[in-house]
Amino acid sequence: LALATVVSACNKPAPDTHRGDDPDVPVDPPQPPAETGLPDISTFKLGKTFAVPFGGRLLMPYKGFSKGDVISLTARYDASVRFELKCEEVTDEDGAYFTTPARYAGGMCEVSCTRFTGGMTYVDMVDASQIDKVPGKTTYGRVIDIDGNPVKGVVVSDGVLVTTTDDSGRYYLASQRKYGYVFISVPSGYKVAVNRTIPQFFRNFTSTSYTDYEVNSFILTPENNTRHNMTVFTDTHLAARTNDLRQFESSFKTDLRKQAEECKAAGVPMYCLTLGDLAWDEYWYNNSYSLENYAQTMADLDIPIYNIVGNHDNDPYVADDFGAEAAFRKWIGPTYYSFNIGDIHYILMDNTLFSNKGGAPGIIGNVQDYKEGFTADQLKWLKSDLSHVPAGTTVFFGTHIAYTGRPSQQTDGSFKYGFSMPADYRTQLSSLFAQYKVHYVSGHNHISYTNRLSDRLMEHNIVGVCGTWWWTGYYSNYKCNLCRDGAPMGSKVFEIDGSDVKWQLRSMDHGPSYQFRVYDLNNCQITRAVYCPGGTRITDEFFEKYTHGYSASRSDNKLLVNVFDYDDNWTVTASESGSALSVKRVDSYDPLHITHFNTRRLNGNATESSMTFPTLKTSHLFEVSAHTATTPVTITVTDSFGRQFVETVQRPRKLYDMYISSNY
Repeated sequence: LALATVVSACNKPAPDTHRGDDPDVPVDPPQPPAETGLPDISTFKLGKTFAVPFGGRLLMPYKGFSKGDVISLTARYDASVRFELKCEEVTDEDGAYFTTPARYAGGMCEVSCTRFTGGMTYVDMVDASQIDKVPGKTTYGRVIDIDGNPVKGVVVSDGVLVTTTDDSGRYYLASQRKYGYVFISVPSGYKVAVNRTIPQFFRNFTSTSYTDYEVNSFILTPENNTRHNMTVFTDTHLAARTNDLRQFESSFKTDLRKQAEECKAAGVPMYCLTLGDLAWDEYWYNNSYSLENYAQTMADLDIPIYNIVGNHDNDPYVADDFGAEAAFRKWIGPTYYSFNIGDIHYILMDNTLFSNKGGAPGIIGNVQDYKEGFTADQLKWLKSDLSHVPAGTTVFFGTHIAYTGRPSQQTDGSFKYGFSMPADYRTQLSSLFAQYKVHYVSGHNHISYTNRLSDRLMEHNIVGVCGTWWWTGYYSNYKCNLCRDGAPMGSKVFEIDGSDVKWQLRSMDHGPSYQFRVYDLNNCQITRAVYCPGGTRITDEFFEKYTHGYSASRSDNKLLVNVFDYDDNWTVTASESGSALSVKRVDSYDPLHITHFNTRRLNGNATESSMTFPTLKTSHLFEVSAHTATTPVTITVTDSFGRQFVETVQRPRKLYDMYISSNY
């Protein structure tokens, strides 16, 4: 993966003429060749990484090659993209030397050769160019493009220090190597190689000693990405239970592939952001499904996916915040960083301060003891990072936990949101982002809401991929995958052209046209006899608590419209026989989620402790007052960009029919 240490090829370096800055320091004496000789190429095993020197020659230190042999690299994302490495020299002492491909930065490839058994792996193009050392700067390298030209002004960091590349593309840091890697903020108009969905904007240190000199360089490929699509998703919560992997593979990954095909056909680059809770710490050990397994699950996608850590991505057996994130750093990558695509500056930051007391397998203790906030290192880094971003830039700022809460109805009938993030951190962020237009993207809540805080700041809290932790799909035989507010599982797709940003919720089972659901409240009665015949040990009071008034019959001819991604710039209208109807926003509960989760649990004689993810109240609901019980009603929903979604509801529409159908 991103941190694979298997090196299956090497570049024979030019001999050193001096050490450091002193030409009088002698070099090490030449070493005698190994007595065992070279191994036969038939013994070569392709690893997780196939390292190829950029702009040099590939040395395969094996016998059995002949001049003219070819190693082929066929890109996984497009079989028509193929590179050949030709054997141009063979020696008994060294092995075989191959030419290396020009204008290639690496990626997932099928590696093949008649001399050895190949396969799919990540081809890592390594820039091994010599760089002059600077006293006191032990971490250094350069950033170049695929033609070998230096890229000036690229922001480079080790998570604490921040610098930029000079005219020669070089950078220098006096890094303490606390986080174990150095990373770049990929500049606009470029992309980096992708290793099993993980963009390689970072390099892991091979030495933990900050006194050791170490070179880590980066190769960029030009890309016209001013126009691009960014799919943001969150809370996959994969745990190898309730058939979650099956649901994820058949629904969400299938939809991501479809999006990739659509973008490719349109000539638009596609990227993804994930906002944490990739796996589920409780099941790392119980089900042997950890972040390593998550990375393997995602590995067959040909989409660059930028990831961030969530509260459930911390190791429950490690007591402190930094140590608990070690698994994420090992299998996924940095826990905070930035990059640029087109005119957009993206920042992802971990905002869970984990304070679990630790434990051991079988003795977890308080697994989820955390609070929302940022470390001093993060805030220092963020300030430095933004110092290189021009005022007026559109910034996407992604964290796991939300900045604001969902809008709720007040006593005066208005709808207002509160704040989730503590005030001191909000103050600091407000100051840092004062000169930018910011889209805050977050997850964690497994619901959908969009809050416009000002003309320069809005938050998109995005539906969870797992919805209600995969339970509604499991209970409905995969027909109905819902979040706790009734919104469908899925993602949010941002279509970006320069600084123009449009967005749309995308249901992973229905696609982008599915933006609302309509209930006929005359036919939404949830009774024990129909939905909970097995709940013989639960009381009527307990049943009423989790059916939220839907157990009573109604005859007021009202409809309920759940507009999944509603914000204050949307409109909802309704008509009956050509006449406009009254539409009123309400704070209530989605009846389909009640039937697919609450009553399923109640039907199994649930106790209070097992009603873990019940239906939540939401304010993206609208009551429509119709005149009759049977006349069709047309609902028109218009989003912030003037896109209209229309449905004519044939009545009566029965909740039970919606409950057993895959249409809803």
